[in-house]
Amino acid sequence: MQTGIRYYALFFLLSICVFTADVNAQFSSTINCLFPKSWEGKQAMVVAKPLDRSPIIDTITILNRVAVFTINLPEPCPAYLWAEGNKDDLHFFIDSPRIDIGFDPGATIKTLITGSSSSEFWADQLGISTRIREAQPDLRMDLFNALQAGDSLTASTLEQQVDSLQLAHDSLLAKTILENPSLASSWYLFASNYFNYTQTLNLFGKLSAFSSYPSYQKIKEKLARKQVGNKATNFNLPTATGTTIALSGLKNTYILLDFSNRYFLPCQQRHRDLRKLYKQYHSLGLEIVTISFEFNKTQGEEAIRQDHLPWIQVLDLMDSSSVIKSFAIERMPDNVLLDASKTMIERDLSARELDAKLNYLLKKK
Repeated sequence: MQTGIRYYALFFLLSICVFTADVNAQFSSTINCLFPKSWEGKQAMVVAKPLDRSPIIDTITILNRVAVFTINLPEPCPAYLWAEGNKDDLHFFIDSPRIDIGFDPGATIKTLITGSSSSEFWADQLGISTRIREAQPDLRMDLFNALQAGDSLTASTLEQQVDSLQLAHDSLLAKTILENPSLASSWYLFASNYFNYTQTLNLFGKLSAFSSYPSYQKIKEKLARKQVGNKATNFNLPTATGTTIALSGLKNTYILLDFSNRYFLPCQQRHRDLRKLYKQYHSLGLEIVTISFEFNKTQGEEAIRQDHLPWIQVLDLMDSSSVIKSFAIERMPDNVLLDASKTMIERDLSARELDAKLNYLLKKK
């Protein structure tokens, strides 16, 4: 269920991200573009898409068939070239100080890109991702309708189909990154996609060639906060009735922190699975604490009252949350499993993985 849930949920990081206007450029590339003679005087534009920042856009008038762009970036990233009157954008990857592009839709060879070692690889990955996305819209809508109608049997079948497609994509993506660890586009694929905790550690360990990138340092710091074996940061958060719950005050053998939001259908689905696990393991020492991230305190309290969850549910506000940072939450639903000493022993588990882990921990002889 983890992959299907991941596919439907909005990345939590995108829900709260404020793009940085200051580029803090460490990398500059000159992009020389040659166009057909008939395009003289038309506008051409390069749009670069650095990680976690607003796009960088440069627009130039084509003169003598040429347009020359200078793009300043914090690190290499994908981009596309747009030309006035042309219906198709040209996607490429900015990974060197100079890139030459010949662009002629009417020619036998429509485009020729030199100077970029990642552009062909990047175009291939875009094609794969597009095919995956095109295969899923009908399934996603059918799944949504089945869930809304309470048709759990149909929903379960559709979830398995979506999971299968997404797992195939994720496996291929991870394999591709590992096979091309020196390409800047491999780093971008890794840093711009979600992988579970175990996959992230494995991939990150193979991509040390990009340790000078600002995004590498950010992910390194994030993984340090996520690291299994760390002590969980204490928090004091209110319930819907105003009672404050302190993590340090919970004395259970194991505590599952469930990071959730009522707007996300996958979080509601996760709670359905957690109800079964809570019923099975609560008497053996498990406590669940759902941290519901909300934009509005009053509405959040009302939503918690309507949820009627049998375990602890507390409220945290997205725009002022310290929990988001201390636990490095990137998307929802997410979870962290703690032992009695509040040490993180697992994180980012699917319902099936969580069941297996709790069965081992609480039922082992």
